[in-house]
Amino acid sequence: MGKNELAVMKDFQIVTGFEGMDPDLIEELKEEMADLDEERGIACRQIKVPSGGGKAYEVEGDDLDDPEIMKEVQGVILFTHRMNSYWSAAYGSGDNTNMPPTCSSMDAKTGVNLETGEVRNCDNCPMNQFVDGGKPCKNMRRIYLLMSGRPDIYLLSVPPTSIKDVNKNLARIMGSNRIPYTRLVVTFKLDSATNKDGIKYSKVTVEKTGVLTDEQYKQTSAMRKQLKEKYTEVAITSNDYNVAAESEAGVADADFVEVPQGAQEDLPFN
Repeated sequence: MGKNELAVMKDFQIVTGFEGMDPDLIEELKEEMADLDEERGIACRQIKVPSGGGKAYEVEGDDLDDPEIMKEVQGVILFTHRMNSYWSAAYGSGDNTNMPPTCSSMDAKTGVNLETGEVRNCDNCPMNQFVDGGKPCKNMRRIYLLMSGRPDIYLLSVPPTSIKDVNKNLARIMGSNRIPYTRLVVTFKLDSATNKDGIKYSKVTVEKTGVLTDEQYKQTSAMRKQLKEKYTEVAITSNDYNVAAESEAGVADADFVEVPQGAQEDLPFN
């Protein structure tokens, strides 16, 4: 196997959760699920980045109060996109920990103020400019993951302090292997870092693990197209912001990613 050649992961399982079920029972279940209020956007489980330099993710399970603790999260990226969010109140003050942002952009290009309806160009918005080493508007990246043997889609929101390295490493992995991200199996880990004020925070890392078979890739590629049609309907909440609020104070400009004007999201880690 060559230096950049990846092992084919034939044992990666793409499942629906209906395997082995009686067909009549499946139809009845789907019909009864349709009786409930339809969930807009993408139904997914959250992967939370810890605070204080922790090195284990909290992965949402059936019990919201009892997440699964995972030091590594391995899977296939089904879709990813940049986004911007601005909270007018300081994080952690009042009800801000549970409030949607004052202004947000699902493509990091055009933002909408939810209070006034004003539409803004993110490149020119004063809230998206560096001030005292940081930005009032938080630049983040959402990553939708499929894990082996699990029917659910998982959402990892990469905080501002990790975007630069995650973008660079994913672009390097894809470029050196000439493989789209929907065919790659990658592993996300956490490193502990410290900002210039001595505050520890958790930094997301990513590394290549393997590659899917041709048949598996057909499935994940089709799933990407479906997710891309729905991602703009997924609400931005403080769950996307969490660690960024605690870690970015005092972080130098070099630790943030500046997205160039005219960048093409389909190229996709700019």
